[in-house]
Amino acid sequence: MKTEEYLNELRTVLVAADECEADIVAAEQYAENLMQLGMPVIFDLHHFAKLVGKEARDIGNMMMHQEDFFYRQVQIEKKHGGYRTLDIPAMNLRNIQKWILKNILYQISVSEHACGFCKKRSIVTNAERHVGKECVINVDIKDFFPSVHGDQIFKIFYYYGYTTEVSYLLSRLCTYRDYLPQGAPTSPYLSNIVCLKLDKRLSRLAKSYQAEYSRYADDITFSGNAGIKAMLPIVEGIVNEEGYLLNKDKTRIAYKHQRQEVTGLLVNGTTVRVSKQYLKKFSQEIYYCKKFGVRSHMEHIHCEKRFFRDHMYGKAYFIQMVDRDMGKRYFAELEQIDWES
Repeated sequence: MKTEEYLNELRTVLVAADECEADIVAAEQYAENLMQLGMPVIFDLHHFAKLVGKEARDIGNMMMHQEDFFYRQVQIEKKHGGYRTLDIPAMNLRNIQKWILKNILYQISVSEHACGFCKKRSIVTNAERHVGKECVINVDIKDFFPSVHGDQIFKIFYYYGYTTEVSYLLSRLCTYRDYLPQGAPTSPYLSNIVCLKLDKRLSRLAKSYQAEYSRYADDITFSGNAGIKAMLPIVEGIVNEEGYLLNKDKTRIAYKHQRQEVTGLLVNGTTVRVSKQYLKKFSQEIYYCKKFGVRSHMEHIHCEKRFFRDHMYGKAYFIQMVDRDMGKRYFAELEQIDWES
C-alpha cells in the first residue's frame, strides 16, 4: 500500500474512533516516518499480533515465559575441539523472528565489510578480499553473540523510529536472557547492525595501514604488508571499547610463505581455494562410506551426529561455493552412497 493511501485510511479510522486532532497528526507522522524507511508500521502489541497472524495473548505469553518454555539449548561440537551452545527458539517464536528479520531488519543497511549473513556475501566473498597479500591476520571475538545485550537491540528499533513500547516488544522477542541467542534467525543480522560502528572504526584503521578489513560474524581479518602486525594493540583497544573481548588464543598471523587461511579457505596465491587436506579427507570419508557402509564408518570415527548425511552434503556445498564443477562432482559421489547401510 502506498504511503498516501495508508495515511488516508489511518486518518479515517482514527477520526471514526473519535481521536483528537493532535493524536491523529502524531500517528500520521509516526507511520509516515517508518514507511519512508521501508519498514512496517506497528502501533502496539495488538497491532503487531495482527501483522504476524498471532493472538496478542500468545505473544505476551512468549515475552513473559520465554526462558522457561520457548527455547531449548543444543550443544554442537566445534571444529577444533570443545562445544558451542545454541539457543534454539520454539517454532512459534521462530516464525515471528523470521517475520521481523524479513520485514524490518533486512531494511537496515550494514557495513560493506560485514560478510556474514548478508545477501550476495559469503565466506568466499570474505576470503576474496585477502587473496595474494603479504600478511594475513585473523582475530576472533570471544563469546560474540552473548556479548550483545538487550538494551543494544532496543536502541536499534528505537533509533529507526519505533515507539518505546514497540521497541521493547521487538527487542524482547529477539533476545534470550538479555543477550542474542545463537540459534535465532534474527541474531546474525542483528549482530551486523550492532557492529556497524565497530566495522567503521576497524575499516578506517585498516585504511590508514593500507590494509584490507573484513568481518564474518566473530571472525575478523586484516591483510596487507608485513607492517600491519603493528595494528594489533590498536585493534584490541577498539574491540574492547565497543564492548567485546578478543580470544587471544585464536589470533593468527600468516605470511605469504605460510598457510594463509580466511574463514576456512586458503588465500595464498591468486585465487581462493579449499585446502588439499580438506578435499583428501572428504574423499576418504566418501570412499569409506561406500565400501564399509555409513553406520560402520560412523562407529569407526566415533561420530554420533544425528544428521550425518546433511553434514556430508554440507561439506560438498562448501566446496561448490568455491569451485562449482568440483562441488558437482562431490555431489555426484554422495548420490552413490547407500545412506541406510
